[in-house]
Amino acid sequence: MEQLKAGDPAAVGPYRITARLGAGGMGQVYLGESRSGRRVAVKVVRPEIASDPGFRARFRREVEAAKAVGGFWTATVVDADPEAETPWVASDYIPAPNLAELVRDRGPLTEDAVWRLGAGLAEALHSVHRAGLVHRDLKPANVLLTENGPRLIDFGIAKALNGATMLTRTGVAIGTAGFMSPEQAQGGSVGTASDIFSLGTVLCFAATGRMPFGQGSAAELLYRVVHEVPNLDRVPDGLRTVLGDCLEKRAERRPSAEEVLSALSGGGAVTVAPSATDADADAGVRPPAAPPDLPFAPPPRALGRPGPPAVPVAAPVPTFADRRSGPPVEVRYSMGHMRVAVGAMLAGAVPLGAAVYYFVGHPLPAALASIVALALFSLGGLAMARGDAACVRVAGDGLSFLREGHEWSATWEELSRVTLKATRWGLLQEFVVVGELAPGATKNVVWERFQPVGPGHRAAVTTIRFRDERRARAEVGRLHEALLHCAGERYSYDGGLFSVVRSR
Repeated sequence: MEQLKAGDPAAVGPYRITARLGAGGMGQVYLGESRSGRRVAVKVVRPEIASDPGFRARFRREVEAAKAVGGFWTATVVDADPEAETPWVASDYIPAPNLAELVRDRGPLTEDAVWRLGAGLAEALHSVHRAGLVHRDLKPANVLLTENGPRLIDFGIAKALNGATMLTRTGVAIGTAGFMSPEQAQGGSVGTASDIFSLGTVLCFAATGRMPFGQGSAAELLYRVVHEVPNLDRVPDGLRTVLGDCLEKRAERRPSAEEVLSALSGGGAVTVAPSATDADADAGVRPPAAPPDLPFAPPPRALGRPGPPAVPVAAPVPTFADRRSGPPVEVRYSMGHMRVAVGAMLAGAVPLGAAVYYFVGHPLPAALASIVALALFSLGGLAMARGDAACVRVAGDGLSFLREGHEWSATWEELSRVTLKATRWGLLQEFVVVGELAPGATKNVVWERFQPVGPGHRAAVTTIRFRDERRARAEVGRLHEALLHCAGERYSYDGGLFSVVRSR
């Protein structure tokens, strides 16, 4: 909480503004007070966003949907004015530290606390998604930790699922780098699965005190979110599977909020707790409490009145190991020898013509001899240029390079790193795949480009070439996805690959 600054409003709607609470993608958040003394969090929309054509109609729909979001784990939207000169929305003010502050001051949460935190946030997202909303900015600063468990705040930037236009049309980035989903970072269509990815990043932060995609500029973080594997090294083993599933790059492979809740609450059916609005009606008039010691406490008991019927539990979420067991991905291409073939034809035909001219002394026989020789060498050259059928295979058990007469393969356990690089893009699209062996690993299969890459390290290298640019894009995309999901943290691809491919 900060003091007001010059230019801050004295009042927004019926609420007297008393302090600054923070800022988000859509605008400034203030602490407001009603005439009766009830405190609310008031978000004021930035002018450049409010001036976007159609924004107010979309904002009105979102506010109405947000008011319908119930559940114990959210801060209720209580008031709004989409038609004001500067649109605003107000929600219950909850005097509690956010997750970012708590981890900064006290360090990572215990594993049990992260399980409970995840279950609470999954239940909150279940309520949000059921109301037809996508939160779009789930981050530690938007998770408040109260004595009774976590509260999810800041629905002002949520996007109604049925809306036809994205709120990011104004060009303002809605979301926070490092906690965005890949599709959100790329400006694509954002659905409920985007919130699940963000949930995974938040829980990873809670468990380790670090962002899963590291530190850096916004551009660096967005690139890593889209292209790199999250760092889950310090995540407790019991949480790693569910967080890994949440952090799948492809939205359709992520579990739903209901499935995450089921996984984190022991597999029980999903129930939506009654709204705590009545119980917390006086929360705004209480003075701010000291940072609670109980984000680690057991979840609160359900209120006495019955909740809605339980939602059936969905099928178990596929694990990373399950996905490894899928069919292998094979990228096939031809290893031609055109340059060698052309060189052989010229190297044979030209000297023969010169020799005939030297001995006969007349250009005509020399020319005829050169033509005949060129034809004969061309037949051999065409055979050389035909090339070998080659293939790079990525499977659940490892990586293989195959070519007529040769094969090299290694399990993922035998590899320390796999790299995919672009070496040429133009008339010929060329990529290099490098499989680097782990120290001490030995292979008996001969490969013509099996080479040392450093002290104690060796790697097999193969080159993939395509003449068709469209096919090159498609195949390198397939190979990238396969390595991403099968090689996991061993996959270290070259960022220049995608900048080259996408800039064409």
